[in-house]
Amino acid sequence: MGQKAQKKYGPGGKYYRKRIKRPDGKWEDVYGLTQTELSEKVTVRRAQLAAEAAGTPEDPFVYEYAAGWYRRRAPFLSPASQQLYRDQINKVICPVIGQKAMRDVTSDDVAAVLATRGHLSRSSQKKTVMVLKQIFDAALEAGVIEKLPTRRIRAEGKAPEQKKALTQAQQDALLAAVRGLAVEPMVWLGLFTGMRREEICGLRWDSVQLDGKAPHVTVRRACRWPDHLRPEVTEILKTAAAARTIPIPPQLVDYLRQLRSAQLAALPKHKKGEGAAPAQRILALYVYCNDDGSPVSYSTLRRRWETIKARSTASGHALGERIPHSPGGVTVTLDVLPTPHTLRHTYITRLILGGMDLKRVQYLAGHADPKVTIKIYTDLMGHSPEDLIEDVAAIFALPKPAGE
Repeated sequence: MGQKAQKKYGPGGKYYRKRIKRPDGKWEDVYGLTQTELSEKVTVRRAQLAAEAAGTPEDPFVYEYAAGWYRRRAPFLSPASQQLYRDQINKVICPVIGQKAMRDVTSDDVAAVLATRGHLSRSSQKKTVMVLKQIFDAALEAGVIEKLPTRRIRAEGKAPEQKKALTQAQQDALLAAVRGLAVEPMVWLGLFTGMRREEICGLRWDSVQLDGKAPHVTVRRACRWPDHLRPEVTEILKTAAAARTIPIPPQLVDYLRQLRSAQLAALPKHKKGEGAAPAQRILALYVYCNDDGSPVSYSTLRRRWETIKARSTASGHALGERIPHSPGGVTVTLDVLPTPHTLRHTYITRLILGGMDLKRVQYLAGHADPKVTIKIYTDLMGHSPEDLIEDVAAIFALPKPAGE
């Protein structure tokens, strides 16, 4: 029997927790934001553990088959993908159809699952569609079901808005707005390396080379926050293409030198015979970090980004307005609220508009699929007659008469 649910766990003490006993005798923690959510997650997890212990039966329920299917698939997935599949199975699919036998699931049942995602964007719905199709495709191939209830499903919802890069003026205003704030290193690294949020948070000084003819950072680690709790740094990146070495421009070199010097100065004074010198110790510290050089938690990550929102019109105040009662007298100087991905998109946009070869852009961005890079390129290039007339006229230009 599991222990009684308790509150005050996780960041901010906002999670309910219940401990359940596994078949191997070990205890496992299950968390939920509400008692209802926790109860649902406990039910699903217990069913999964029972299915894992007994193996997948010949006529399984959805929760049983999904647990076995995920268990077989998980070793081949990245941590981020594992989290995505777990969330879709535990939080979206099983609460709706988990207690139905696989062979009894109809297209209406699948539609009922998607109906719970109707308020979300098309890209969010695509994740649910993808997992549903993979589970039932595998079941059909294994002979567990005879018909596919997912054959006609597709994601609906609102198409995502086209991403917009920051203008040079917005970029300059952002750098000025975050000067001296804890979020500043992330903004610099995002704008001048295009690294993903988790890559920035997993960057250590041993992967930063500021001297020589080609200063660079090497992406070899990523930080993730399972269930938005403690940070976990891993060398398993999003894809193989994410492992890359990124040359960095002089302004970022200067900034990182100042940042490293500040972190070195903050280290406890070194005494002879007490281990490695500070210059060696800092190699193990993170570039974007807590005061002690450790990786930041998810709550810290969000809290720091809120300092940018406070300086943007997204705070509800007009551009140039001084926010009353704010510590230090915050003034709104940003007409846009960027996200970490906005910084990355701005970097890629600048590479493309600067004329860099698309294969090189793909490498620096860490895109596994060249279609992603090409889509950004085509979105940036104008397609109106006014944009295209010079190129078309040049291609079909008539040869000049002889003698001219």
